Amino acid sequence: MSAFIGKYACKVDTKGRVNIPAVFRRFLGDEGRETFVLTRGFENCLMLFAPAGWKAFQDKLSALPTGKKKRQVIRFFSGNSVTLHLDKQGRIVVPRDFLEEYSIDRDALLVGALDSLELWSPGAYGKQVEDAGDALDEIEHLL
Repeated sequence: MSAFIGKYACKVDTKGRVNIPAVFRRFLGDEGRETFVLTRGFENCLMLFAPAGWKAFQDKLSALPTGKKKRQVIRFFSGNSVTLHLDKQGRIVVPRDFLEEYSIDRDALLVGALDSLELWSPGAYGKQVEDAGDALDEIEHLL
């Protein structure tokens, strides 16, 4: 299995450091083994990609139909992304502006999203889970 799955409570220290659980670190792969790309995500969370996942995401962006909207979306993700390196304790330092924009304070959740990780404030994640029922009803026939 090579997907990010599971949900883990984590703490954000005063320097913005977040410990990445070992279960997630093992999916980083050989190239860029200690690197994540952090970007602003959907539904009020931050997204963390391992190098291979970030490459796949870039490929999806590149494959969008040519035009103004494609350029806007690429600018949004390129301009709002940063490469983060794990320290020896398995932590990343999330820039303060990213944390503040998504109301992530001391307590946070790291949630596996198959090809990426999502970093949530517990309140925002709880709201998403509450709202998931409609989405599940709408797409269950596709699963």
